[in-house]
Amino acid sequence: MRIKIIFFFLFTQSVLANDLPIHLSRSLSNTLSSSEKTTILVTVLDEVAKLLPTKLKLGLPKNIEITADQLSGDESIPLDICSPKTQTVDKNKQDRPFVYGEYNSHKNLLVLNSAVIKELLKGRQNSLNINCQHKNLYDQSISTLVHELVHAYDFNNHNPSSQIDFIRRAGFKKGLLKTKTKNSEAMRLADPYELANIAEAYAVNLEYFTMDPEYACRRPAMFEYFKKSFEIDPYPSRDCQLNTTVMMSTPVGFYPTKLDIARVYRIDYLLASAGKDLSSGFGHSMFRVVMCAPERFDPLTKKIIAATPYGPKCLEDKFFHLVISYRANIEDATLNYLKGFFGGYPSKLFILSFGDVLDEYNRDELRDVISYPLALSSRDKTDFINKVLEEHWNYRGSYKFITNNCAVESFDLLQSAIESSKFENTFSVSPNGVLDDLDHLEFLSLKTGTQEFFKAQTTELISALSIAYDYKSSEVFKNKTALLKFVANSRLVDRLESYIKFSQENIKSEDFHAEISTLKGRLVKSSSYSVLEQQILRAKTAEFRKKAADFFTNSKDERIKKILSDSNLAMKQSLSDFAISGYGVPLTSELLINLHDINSKIERSSEVLINIQNVLAEIMPTEIKLLNGITNNINIFNKSTLGIRKKYRQRLEIYIQQVLVNLSNEDTGRELLQLALSNNESLSRVRELLDKKIVSENEILDIKLRKLVAEILN
Repeated sequence: MRIKIIFFFLFTQSVLANDLPIHLSRSLSNTLSSSEKTTILVTVLDEVAKLLPTKLKLGLPKNIEITADQLSGDESIPLDICSPKTQTVDKNKQDRPFVYGEYNSHKNLLVLNSAVIKELLKGRQNSLNINCQHKNLYDQSISTLVHELVHAYDFNNHNPSSQIDFIRRAGFKKGLLKTKTKNSEAMRLADPYELANIAEAYAVNLEYFTMDPEYACRRPAMFEYFKKSFEIDPYPSRDCQLNTTVMMSTPVGFYPTKLDIARVYRIDYLLASAGKDLSSGFGHSMFRVVMCAPERFDPLTKKIIAATPYGPKCLEDKFFHLVISYRANIEDATLNYLKGFFGGYPSKLFILSFGDVLDEYNRDELRDVISYPLALSSRDKTDFINKVLEEHWNYRGSYKFITNNCAVESFDLLQSAIESSKFENTFSVSPNGVLDDLDHLEFLSLKTGTQEFFKAQTTELISALSIAYDYKSSEVFKNKTALLKFVANSRLVDRLESYIKFSQENIKSEDFHAEISTLKGRLVKSSSYSVLEQQILRAKTAEFRKKAADFFTNSKDERIKKILSDSNLAMKQSLSDFAISGYGVPLTSELLINLHDINSKIERSSEVLINIQNVLAEIMPTEIKLLNGITNNINIFNKSTLGIRKKYRQRLEIYIQQVLVNLSNEDTGRELLQLALSNNESLSRVRELLDKKIVSENEILDIKLRKLVAEILN
């Protein structure tokens, strides 16, 4: 009777002190001494109670019973829990992995592994340190109680883990039968079991929210979700700072850059028009982050000042703009469409330079790009950037052309970043579908005309074709199809012959003014030949790369296999190469960014490429000869163009000097020239006296014109 009274006293004190409706099962109580019961009911539960948000404690079911059982074959917590093998969830594994605990909602029973009880009784000071998860086995055991109590809260409160807001935040997707993770090959997990199901994702993340002061810096978007849900910041005095470094993908490899919210002026939905291939037939969905330059020159104070992120002048800082783009991270040499349909390619979030994206679509693929400003609040923009940071360092999905393509991924990103009831029952599978939905949901407006157009170079190329090959009167060359036909089918020798004929034409001019006008026309025509030839080189190079990739992939030659293996070793890069330990967004101390090493890798890649080129020269001599011939054409065209340009500039300057001299011979003209040295309006009046057909502002800058004026007056 006395023992029962002591137990009741301890249980009552635990409830009053800890606000936790928990008691020990009779079987567990019988195996523990009085001091051990005190340790569990007072010391351990007091620590757990201090970790849990008040809202969570109030939402727990009444009279939770704790018991112990040997849930797996281990008598103690395995010491290899941080090894790669135990850090993955193998659904096909027959031997059950170590299980820390389980909560049975029907019985309101929390079962702890006996090994966890042993670890809790040891205390933190006697616990073994580990290099993953909660850093020592005692806190690993405390986290088990927190984790299972989160399950109890979840089941007792209509499953907040199954709410669509959390499902999106956690990177899960509702299917016909169940909700499952999209992040099939996650890189920096807190615990591999967060991918097992949505309830585990909720429990693991809330476990780290309550126990890890660095959680806000490692998973900033998810942290904000729990902070709002439970109305608490568990560690307001945390030491860590969010690391905004991302690895930008460039043609030569990864380079670090900052995705700093303080410099974000605007976020746009970026849409590339449809391409000719199956994989690009619906266009491409992206986001453009309009980043302000870190600093700029202020003409008023003549000082370098920090750029403000709230001015439209940031739109001019295109060099600093970044593009967020989900793409299939294709490791195969060529694209396998069947593999794409059924999810064989890993999808990841790429950070790209805006300039590189425009080059890719406007120049290489002759596709338009349109940038639609999104109506986002300051809070929305911060949430979006935080989610991008999380996705960049952790997400590896499965790319499918139809159900998980760039449009689906992009729309999911926006939905998971921004809490909005507008998104309910909205699902898009095409880039234009996303655009229509964003318009319908009033995140953008197609009627205001605020979008920016970045046109493909098609018009310029068609114009160049008409000028270079004298098809000005032919309607057939005024459309893209005819241009592509010329690029694909025109012969190298014919194009060179045409240029030589043009370059050998005799120039007859009636007067000096007519000569300059003729030279300008020839300069434009010569440049047109070069522009077209460069486009042909890009097209033929793309064809050559695909053919070469097919050859290397299918070749059984040992030398080819060796070169291919060397190229993979030299060129293959992963974000995991740039961050060690930890989970989520890496802290600054966890980054492994060494520009010297990055540049060395680029040099090694260059050496491998030389070996590949040497092999290709042997096995594909016809193709190599064609590419060399096109390059030779470009060199000839450019050299001749430079000669014409030099002669034109010389004649143009003589013409301008003659106009200025004639002007200086008159009193009113000389007075105008004097004023033009310091007055922009007077300088513009001088420009108006020049023939605009041959002298534009691009052909002589203000500074050069003032210099010529000064020479005449002196």
